[in-house]
Amino acid sequence: MGKQIIQIILKIILKIVRHKLAERYRQFLKYCIGGGIAFVIDVSLLYIFTEFCGIWYLLSATLSFCISGIFNYLFQKFITFKSENKKYLKQFSIFILIALVGLLINNFILYVLVEYFGIWYLLAKAAAAVVVLIWNFIANKKVTFKKI
Repeated sequence: MGKQIIQIILKIILKIVRHKLAERYRQFLKYCIGGGIAFVIDVSLLYIFTEFCGIWYLLSATLSFCISGIFNYLFQKFITFKSENKKYLKQFSIFILIALVGLLINNFILYVLVEYFGIWYLLAKAAAAVVVLIWNFIANKKVTFKKI
């Protein structure tokens, strides 16, 4: 009888843990979808600015990153985190500060991979995006869209 109670308790605990993990994975998946769309916008603009407008790739990367960041904020606020925070300007400012740190990380990795390793700038961008994705998700979850 005692063994059965322990098994029931363990099953309940596992069910709770699985539910919490599934919830976190769903949120991260939504974040990745929004970030993925923002990434497509970012890379498309990077390519257009660099190849068709003749803008230096690092300036192109900065411009494209900023434009895609606006889309990303709106997606993350309303879809991923479902934030009800009405202090839009404060929240957007925090989001932008985190994005600026992400931009510095992005451009540093991009510069190092292109200039020192000779990697094509779009491939380097993809590598940088993985690092920035992790940074942005954690920082935005813990700071920008934390539950009050």
